[in-house]
Amino acid sequence: MTNNKNTESSKGDGGPPPPPPPPAPGQLENMRFHGGNAIFKSGPLFISSKGIGWTSWKKRWFILTRTSLVFFRSDPSAIPQKGGEVNLTLGGIDLNNSGSVVVKADKKLLTVLFPDGRDGRTFTLKAETSEDLYEWKTALENALAQAPSASLVMGQNVKDKQPVKSLVVGRPILLALEDVDGSPSFLEKALRFIEDHGTKVEGILRQAADVDDVEHRIKEYEQGKTEFSPKEDAHVIADCVKYFLRELPSSPVPASCCNALLEACRTDRGSRVNAMRVAICETFPEPNRRLLQRILLMMQTVASHKDVNRMSTSAVAACMAPLLLRPLLAGDCEIESNFNVGGDGSIQLLKAAAAANHAQAIVITLLEEYEKIFSEGSMSPGLYSDSDECGSEDEEVTDDDESYVDDMDLYAESVQLFGDVLL
Repeated sequence: MTNNKNTESSKGDGGPPPPPPPPAPGQLENMRFHGGNAIFKSGPLFISSKGIGWTSWKKRWFILTRTSLVFFRSDPSAIPQKGGEVNLTLGGIDLNNSGSVVVKADKKLLTVLFPDGRDGRTFTLKAETSEDLYEWKTALENALAQAPSASLVMGQNVKDKQPVKSLVVGRPILLALEDVDGSPSFLEKALRFIEDHGTKVEGILRQAADVDDVEHRIKEYEQGKTEFSPKEDAHVIADCVKYFLRELPSSPVPASCCNALLEACRTDRGSRVNAMRVAICETFPEPNRRLLQRILLMMQTVASHKDVNRMSTSAVAACMAPLLLRPLLAGDCEIESNFNVGGDGSIQLLKAAAAANHAQAIVITLLEEYEKIFSEGSMSPGLYSDSDECGSEDEEVTDDDESYVDDMDLYAESVQLFGDVLL
């Protein structure tokens, strides 16, 4: 016991921080840098997703640099099972030098605290062993010591955050698509960019961009670079769209509207489209309905080029449904089910999977039946875009589609767990 305590003390306390530990043998042999930054540590940790009803810990592969801690489904340096398939970045957090690390050794819990920012941030992870716990603690402390200044990191300093909130992100839904003077907003311009220059980019909306690049582009917009060049990285602009939607003060589709869409989706196939149209007409606030339509139009345009970008309707829906239907993924909507399984979080896992499936099904129907649902009266499909229309023909889910759909619950997990991040 004495030796263990001494070992733990030497790893967690005292003296200047040692140099970043090298990757473990066999890990990231071809990936010494991530996003242009040296890797302090990489390996498995566990995350909990209680935000969407899951109480068990889920094992993910984490990569730590001086600017971020991001996680993947599995080791991104491993040979992919499918040729050319990208190991999706599921989420992460931005680091700054105001952070600190607290360890609960008995439970192998590692908590990263950030006292600065809007409300402060706290993230808790779990290690497999005590040795891993203190290795991660040391690596995190080293990374935080070299992380950017809190006052310079976008979103961490209150004074810096206020103008960003007012001009780019965090604005009310009423101003999501138009600025106060009626000109196109940041989001509208980003959506047009994707429609004009991103539809032929493989994995658009699915493949994640570097967090630093996304933050930098938003900051540039705030500083006056308010037009998107055709030469810009489409994945960066697509993640700007996701970031904007995630930072909205309320869900694009409110909880009451999610419930109405759920009820409509449960009706028989012959009356489902009309039921969804009625649900939208009767429950959606006008700004929310317009925003939903505009996002759907962009998604249609992307899906209409699926032969090039490998993003079918189901794949696009898998990526965007968690952002559009937040309350459903957060467990705020009642999903009818007859689960009969054991304990250990099995019911919660099945409920979370059911919520993800319902969200995807709703968005797929909205995309495939767009003209019938939004065509009448004030629900004109041409509100904010002249993008190409996409037919509502049935699609066969390919192996590629299945890989994208399979990631939707994980993407929803990252949205709930890491609310301040871009992926």
